[in-house]
Amino acid sequence: MSCTNDHDGGFEWCVNAVAIDGAGVVYANSEDGNLYAISPGGAEKQRYLLDSALGAAYTPLAIDARGRLYTQNAGHLYVVGGP
Repeated sequence: MSCTNDHDGGFEWCVNAVAIDGAGVVYANSEDGNLYAISPGGAEKQRYLLDSALGAAYTPLAIDARGRLYTQNAGHLYVVGGP
């Protein structure tokens, strides 16, 4: 998979709902196709490419008791992290 820079001003967050773990890390998906982990101080901790950007990420995000994140992109459910 390759990415093309066709958003000169950058992508929007397009957040429907975020998830926050016990350590205060905020997880949110973005219009750019990535799932982001943002530290309590506001710095990007990690990112995970779900799929190519479709220009709309208004999808909810949930976290379970094991720390697994549930989100979607392009109509596909992703489970990220955990055992």
